[in-house]
Amino acid sequence: MPSDGRSGRTHDLATFAVIAAATIAARLPFLLRSDRFFDADEAVEGLMARHVLLGEHPLFLWGQRYKGVPEVYLTSVVFRAAGSSVVALKAVTLACFIVFLWLNFRLVERVCSRRIAWIATALFIAGPPALVQWTLSGSAEIVMTLLCGVVLLLAVDWWRRARSTGALVLAGAAIGAGLWIQQYVLYYVVALALAAAWEIPDWRETMTGVRRRLPGWLQAILAVLAAVAAVYVLLGLLAFFSAGFDARVAGMRITATHPQKMWWIAGALIVVIVGLGAVSVFRRQVVWPVLGMLAGYAPAIVGRIGNQGLGAPIARLDAASLGAAWPDLTGLMLPMLLGFRDPMARRTVAAPLVLALLALALVSYISVWRHKLTPFFHVFPLVATAMFFVSGSYIDATSYRYLMPVYAALPVIYAVGVDALWRWSWSAGVFALAFTLLLFGAQQIGWYQHLEPDRASAQMIACLDRAGVRAARAGYWSSYKITFLTGERIIVAPTDGVDRYPPYSALAGGDGPVDAVSCFSPSEAR
Repeated sequence: MPSDGRSGRTHDLATFAVIAAATIAARLPFLLRSDRFFDADEAVEGLMARHVLLGEHPLFLWGQRYKGVPEVYLTSVVFRAAGSSVVALKAVTLACFIVFLWLNFRLVERVCSRRIAWIATALFIAGPPALVQWTLSGSAEIVMTLLCGVVLLLAVDWWRRARSTGALVLAGAAIGAGLWIQQYVLYYVVALALAAAWEIPDWRETMTGVRRRLPGWLQAILAVLAAVAAVYVLLGLLAFFSAGFDARVAGMRITATHPQKMWWIAGALIVVIVGLGAVSVFRRQVVWPVLGMLAGYAPAIVGRIGNQGLGAPIARLDAASLGAAWPDLTGLMLPMLLGFRDPMARRTVAAPLVLALLALALVSYISVWRHKLTPFFHVFPLVATAMFFVSGSYIDATSYRYLMPVYAALPVIYAVGVDALWRWSWSAGVFALAFTLLLFGAQQIGWYQHLEPDRASAQMIACLDRAGVRAARAGYWSSYKITFLTGERIIVAPTDGVDRYPPYSALAGGDGPVDAVSCFSPSEAR
């Protein structure tokens, strides 16, 4: 037995080493040019990590009371050891991504097969430019969400096999931490619920049995809540397909003009219904994941106390605006998500090649249907897309970032398709895998060739140095970048957007605000 344990640990270590080496090799060219795709939001996280070393303890991104930032504490450790830089900042996200890949390999190996796990990992590593960017972004919310998600799925698999209390606690903690970081983890929760309904035989009868175990008074309360939730769903549909209504009833103003808000309320009521029912029927089993969730979400609870920052925005999207946005959705956002345009919306490879990915995905879905494989990964992108629009996340084409969590599933979907072709014909499977890897590689090369040095920031810093300016003002997307790149030797506060750190604005204002954009005059730019 001891030798088996040592063998297993050696195997895991070897797997991790191979995944880490391949990931670093594939990402290193981009990491070395990381200053060429470095923005103000990333700079803010870098500044926050520096301030952790000075004794600050932020729990949300500066100026907000959402988007938790566990990564800034990891980054602060790296900054202390290696100094602060763009490369060090992005390397932390890369390290977290490697940990995700290893955990995800173990998950896919358990629920699918070892071959599918290796294929999916290869596709993750070779992934399109959007995935490369967000797995190297100093704003590590996507990678941190993927980490929370894979821990949740491993915990669920652990519970299915062993019915362990520890698994329930871990699952709850993963959900809580995910909700602190972002709300993307809800994609996982809903997809898991649908996958469970698919896999549980006679789930309708099971739900009927659960309902019968509820006290009569609670059944009545839940029925009322369900009816109210249904009304809000209908009001959301009304507001989506029309202008909604704004009326006064018995002296009270009643409005239903924002479909996403109506659906958020309906969703909250559904959560209450499920929670009350679960607590009543599965009291002992529910307490453990709830405690775990509270532990995982504790930073958000603490961070919200006295926090006056901005809350998460909810954009309004109705049928008319969706129709108007359709060209951007199909011509910009979807190609950026799938890699046929790079993160700056420039073309990488021929768009019709998307048909190859769609064909591979179709084979994958057919294989899952025929062989009754676990449907979670195939349900996940559908759930994420629906929730993306229902929740009000879409603003413009750059909102594709809110759909990036679909990459928790897409490489696995492609891998299942490759495996299905492999089992049908070895040559077909090899061709499909090679073609997909080459396609993603070509997309990466297309983006890499467009990466230009950040001359604008260098010119601004040189201009401010010549003028002897140590506190200035500029647009949001320049301000925090300059502050980070100069190691806070020059403080540049924003003239627009969110004022994330008021002490910077106080310094810039107290020193006599200087418009740093003036440093880009034609004579100085030369």
